[in-house]
Amino acid sequence: MKKKISFEASLQQLELIVTKLEEGSLDLEESMNAFEEGIKLSRTCQQFLEKAEKRIEIIMKSEKGDYEQIEFELEN
Repeated sequence: MKKKISFEASLQQLELIVTKLEEGSLDLEESMNAFEEGIKLSRTCQQFLEKAEKRIEIIMKSEKGDYEQIEFELEN
C-alpha cells in the first residue's frame, strides 16, 4: 500500500531534486530517475492545489449568506 504524502513533504522533496539536478553532480541514470520522480511529485503537488482550490470555492459565501463560486487566484 502506498503511503500518503503531504503537500509540504512533496514540495520539499521536489525542491531537493531540483537542487540536485541543478548542481549537475548526478550521472545520467541518476539524473533521469530524479527527473522522473520530480515529474511525479510535481503532478502530486498540482493535484493538492486543485483540490484546495475546489474546497475554497465551495466554502466561499456571498454577502446574502448563499454559497457562490468565486474565482480563486494565487498571487505571483
